[in-house]
Amino acid sequence: MKKILIPLLLVFLMGCAAPKMVAVNMPEDQFKKEHASAKLIELSESRTVYRQLNYAPGEGLYKFYYFKNGKLTLMDEGFLPHGQTTPVPTPEF
Repeated sequence: MKKILIPLLLVFLMGCAAPKMVAVNMPEDQFKKEHASAKLIELSESRTVYRQLNYAPGEGLYKFYYFKNGKLTLMDEGFLPHGQTTPVPTPEF
C-alpha cells in the first residue's frame, strides 16, 4: 500500500506547484526561463506573443503574453473569433 501511496502523493504535490509570477515590464528572457512551456505564436516588428496553457479553474483555456521591446506589456486570454473553437491573440490597434 505504501509503495502506491507515496508515488501518488509525490505526483499530486508536484502538480500543485505554484506557477511563477508574471508582472508588467518583466523581461522576455526571464519569462522564457520561468515559463518554458509557453509557445511562441507570433513574432513581428511590433510585438512578440507567447501562448501558455492555463491551469486555473474557471478561466480561459490559454493565457497570451504580449512583449514589446523585450518587456511584457499585456497578458490576456485572447479572443474567440466567430466560428472558432480556439482563442487567438488580441489584434493590435
